[in-house]
Amino acid sequence: MSLEILKKSGKISLETHKFAKKIIKPGVDLSKVGRKIDDFIIEKGAFPAWPVNLSVNNEAAHNSYDLEKERILLEDDVLKVDIGVSIDGHITDSAQTLIFNNKHQKLKDASFQALKATKDFLIDNYKNAKISDVGKIIENKIKEFGFLPVANLTGHYLAQYVAHNSPSIPNVDNFMQEKFSDYEEPFAIEPFATTGSGFVHEGTDLLIFEHAEDRAIRNKDAKKLLEEIKEFKGLPFSEFWIGKDMSSFSRKFALRELIKNEIIYGHPVLIDVKGSYVSQAETTFIISKEEGLIDLVGIDAIEQ
Repeated sequence: MSLEILKKSGKISLETHKFAKKIIKPGVDLSKVGRKIDDFIIEKGAFPAWPVNLSVNNEAAHNSYDLEKERILLEDDVLKVDIGVSIDGHITDSAQTLIFNNKHQKLKDASFQALKATKDFLIDNYKNAKISDVGKIIENKIKEFGFLPVANLTGHYLAQYVAHNSPSIPNVDNFMQEKFSDYEEPFAIEPFATTGSGFVHEGTDLLIFEHAEDRAIRNKDAKKLLEEIKEFKGLPFSEFWIGKDMSSFSRKFALRELIKNEIIYGHPVLIDVKGSYVSQAETTFIISKEEGLIDLVGIDAIEQ
């Protein structure tokens, strides 16, 4: 992993979050906003490591923009903006929660302060800190605010062109004894706080896809899409990044053929119980022998 490239990726991530915060207000169409955010990353000389996640209320993760379906943001909504920035496959992963009604401030604070407490702990203890230490800190901090951590969503390590690598970093107390100092790769920590059950399940919407493996496929359009998909080198993608010269019907039919033949798979939107709200905060860290713990994105600056 190139530390300088990762720092550049993190800088673009922070700029993208500030851009998102500036353009996202109640009344905006999230389908248009999502495309603008991804385009912003490209304009900065990087590429989205996945389609920006724009998950609302009880949606915790994996919702994104659908250019064929308007989605208006409401003043009472809790929006998670999860951004991945890739430079030659070197990825930083970060997220913020945007609210427009003060009644959700405590929920937003719960996930952010859990991440901040984790960062403060790791700054002083990164040489000996274990994954289990972080899970305990996150769970306790979120519960202090009166909410539950989402137990079946975790932080994770990253590798070149790999958005989710092992080991996972749970958001609850656990028995994982691995030390962060044993790994040279960057890692993302992402507390989720919820007013709901503390567990998410898969919804029906599919807007983010990923290449699984190559297999023979007869459909001509599916073959064409597959060649485009391979250019992402295994990173997740949006259907609106590919097949731009096809009709919507042809593109969707070709995508279904690729899914049916297990050449690609979708990431369903992950949701907590109906009527609940979920907040998220996330940044990417790396441990450097020379510099110690580095917050590659800068969680404090995101909140400014």
